[in-house]
Amino acid sequence: MALAFTHTWDLARATGQDEALDPEQLQRMVAAMGAMPEEALRADGMFGPPIDVADDADDQTRFLAYVGRQA
Repeated sequence: MALAFTHTWDLARATGQDEALDPEQLQRMVAAMGAMPEEALRADGMFGPPIDVADDADDQTRFLAYVGRQA
């Protein structure tokens, strides 16, 4: 599920569409991914290493950085 959710952002970015993720689904993904062991999340290479973000970054930016995406 996390991969499909993240991929919606990937596709929107690649095609120049609205990159805003659904806020309710974003909250569910943040909660679920925080509970997943780091090695399991990144084992298949679909998610890169986490990227540092500013302390005041919004939830979407934090989520994308956690899955290795540069927002």
